[in-house]
Amino acid sequence: MYSDQFDIDTLNRRRITESMTHRDLPELSPLDIDEERNEKPWQKILNQIIKNRSQSMKSVPSVAILLVVGFYLILGYLTQLIEDDMPRVITKKDVQDNDIIFSEESAKVYLDQVLGDQPRVAGMEYHYEKTKDLKLLLDTIVQQATIPIKTDWQFVSGDYFLEFKIPHVNLYRNLSNIIAVLEGESGFYKNGTIGTSLLVNCHYDSVPFAIGASDNGVFCAVMLESLSKLSKRKHKLKHNIIFLFNGAEENPLQGSHGFLKHPWVQGVTNVVNLDAAGMNGKPAVFQVSDPRLISVYQSVVPKPNAQCFGEFLFKTGLIPSDTDFRIWRDFGDIHGLDIAFVKWGNVYHTRNDRPELILDGVIQNSGNMLLNLVKELADIEDLENKISPTQVVYFDYLNLFLLTYSISVAQIVDILIGLCAIITVLYYLWIVGYRLSSVLDLLSSLLGRVVSAASGLLATVLLVLIMAITTKQLRYLSKPWLVVPLYWMPFFIVSFLASINYEATSRKCALNRSLHTLQAMASTRLLLGVLLIILSIFPSLTSLRYVISVPLFVMSVGAMVSMTVVKYCRLKAWQHLIMEIILSVPCTMFIISLSLRLDAIMLPTAGRLPTKYPDYIVGGLNLILAVLFSTAVSGIELLLSRRRLWLPIVLLSSVCVVFMFTPTSVYDDLATQRHYWFHTETITYDKNGSAINYKSGILITKQDAYTLTTVLPALQHAGISVHNVTDIASDCERYVYCNMPLYRPRRDVLFLYTDPPATFEPEPSLTATRSCSDNTCTLSCVMTGPQHNTLTFFPLYGVNLTRWSFSSPLEVTDQFQNRNIYVITEATCTYSKILAPMEFTLTFNVTKQQQTEPLVEISHHAHKIHHPEEFTEEYKKFINAMPKYFNIASTLSVRSNYMF
Repeated sequence: MYSDQFDIDTLNRRRITESMTHRDLPELSPLDIDEERNEKPWQKILNQIIKNRSQSMKSVPSVAILLVVGFYLILGYLTQLIEDDMPRVITKKDVQDNDIIFSEESAKVYLDQVLGDQPRVAGMEYHYEKTKDLKLLLDTIVQQATIPIKTDWQFVSGDYFLEFKIPHVNLYRNLSNIIAVLEGESGFYKNGTIGTSLLVNCHYDSVPFAIGASDNGVFCAVMLESLSKLSKRKHKLKHNIIFLFNGAEENPLQGSHGFLKHPWVQGVTNVVNLDAAGMNGKPAVFQVSDPRLISVYQSVVPKPNAQCFGEFLFKTGLIPSDTDFRIWRDFGDIHGLDIAFVKWGNVYHTRNDRPELILDGVIQNSGNMLLNLVKELADIEDLENKISPTQVVYFDYLNLFLLTYSISVAQIVDILIGLCAIITVLYYLWIVGYRLSSVLDLLSSLLGRVVSAASGLLATVLLVLIMAITTKQLRYLSKPWLVVPLYWMPFFIVSFLASINYEATSRKCALNRSLHTLQAMASTRLLLGVLLIILSIFPSLTSLRYVISVPLFVMSVGAMVSMTVVKYCRLKAWQHLIMEIILSVPCTMFIISLSLRLDAIMLPTAGRLPTKYPDYIVGGLNLILAVLFSTAVSGIELLLSRRRLWLPIVLLSSVCVVFMFTPTSVYDDLATQRHYWFHTETITYDKNGSAINYKSGILITKQDAYTLTTVLPALQHAGISVHNVTDIASDCERYVYCNMPLYRPRRDVLFLYTDPPATFEPEPSLTATRSCSDNTCTLSCVMTGPQHNTLTFFPLYGVNLTRWSFSSPLEVTDQFQNRNIYVITEATCTYSKILAPMEFTLTFNVTKQQQTEPLVEISHHAHKIHHPEEFTEEYKKFINAMPKYFNIASTLSVRSNYMF
């Protein structure tokens, strides 16, 4: 195909000349033909085009591939810098008393006061102390305000059915929420309710054994500073703004549900929900249910950060987390924006979520965003009324601008972009001539694109399988850049070689290198255009299609430029290569930006997935991203020479092999290994109340690929010998949830037999009295336990649970042995020295013969989730024997199995 032989060139010239003469020129008389010296201008242009097409080109030396790879690596680094760019920090000196300007320095003062120096676990004494401090902070802001602010410390109890991974009743008692309302023109009513209001929500509680600086202290501090600034305005905004500091999000999602019982909620029309699944970077909009709010965000936020693929990740369960946005949407019919920090996901819910790791400018950027957003939202008349939840497509380009449009518009846009891509293919065919041979050559090139990508995919998949078996997985936790040599580069190397080989052995066509490159690019756009049109048929993929349509649109625009230049100008191969690289920059930077954001979410997530081979998930994701990137540069390899090609290929391959198979550490100071340990005892009672089974020890659940394989070697290294089991099949066959202090099935566990935890005060207990009438029996139950408890109800065969005293509807959580399981999680969310027992009733439908027999098996799991002061010396010895990279969240637990 790249032959410089005279006979092929001559044949090519004749074919193109003949084709172009018949197609583009008016029919000439013999006299016209004889007057070649007197050519018209359009004839000269045509002759030059014909000459350009057929003339052989000197290829770019193969070593240039190293420069191309280096360029795109630098481009990736620059894209990362753009993603991480933060505004200048505003200090107190920069702000006058009446300026409505956010100051990071002031917000950090609030942050220190919100956080304190310990975890703020709902129900614990320190949580209660920080709740009082937060109320005092708000009262101080009220005293300095020029616009009225009303505050409230809400105490509330309730329950609801949470349909998440393991659906269950989520019950809370004596929950604390701290609320401040900045009065707007809509104001307050005499009956205690308020006018139209915008809700802004954060949570000030934290998970055990984590300070929770980012999750969610930063946004609480940002809300305090924003309230302080807005309260000093001269004029009221149109709508009230409710600043909700909810006290029990981590329980999970109890504080937000509790607020729905407050009279002020009746005026809420929209919500801005603030949370974190990481630290640093720009907070990302990742869920939108009211398009009006994303439109305002689009207009007022100078550096928008929003990608709607986040909604897809949440809906599919790829991200094992949730936010209060679910409660506002599903239980309050309140819609708006869900915004969260997502970078540095390795620190999420670990000891590293501490304030000193927050980078300068992060709080300033978040404050600028929130202050401008809520100020504008609360002053728009259009937000007076609620609207039905509406899905929209939204995405930003490198934090420079944001595009958003409706689902119906998205379908039209995607189809039009697909058609535009096909039009660029027709333009290419017009350049080379509408002939059957041109179409066949194009289809052959399309097949070559598919074969090249498939070859790269297959080879990389094989390498991923080999690496997962022979080397350490999860190495990207501490070194995220490793995805490039582990997944991206092998794909590109094999695809490159497959493309070169295919073009050298496939159908010959009469095109020089430039036109041959354009042909490959046209076939790629044809493939993507058809694919996009097909995907437009499926509404469920609407929030993902822009990942293809945006690059395809940019590629199509660049292709029109490229093809026009090649048509009218004679370019050397190196000139054409540089032009294509430059034209690819907008498209490749968008794809790199998407890749950086997706990997920022999914790489740390792989570190908390209890799967054997997390690298399969991460490798698969990055292969998809690499394929998408390859479409933006597809074809430029045809401008390179095959001479000495092995030199750069061997060099790049060697680098990849070194990174693939050189042992490196998986964890470090920031990328810790997550551990959830339960120091537990389990007691099983028969129907007479006699204990018939007992065991105690430390239950360790699998959190990543290596959780269960790192504990025993650490104990052996410390000289600790302990009886342990990993096979719990017998318990899983007999007991609900394998007789573990959990309410979800976990078979991948390690159990170390030890002495029991320290005695609980008060001692966990569950009593029940029975009363029967006709075919109905009612159990009146009293449960005593710590601040956090779980109950599982397991009716016996022939017994149906028909009613209970909880306000939630009677819903089945799961089934086991063809019997229904019902799960209740309970939390007392505000500290009290004396915990009141919980009383409830269960009503069963039973036959007369069964009324004297046991009706139900009930398991009571009593949990102390943050009581390090109650660790036994033996348990402390086990913890201290673990490596520093362990991040251990310890729960003291007693599971009691009853039969009533």
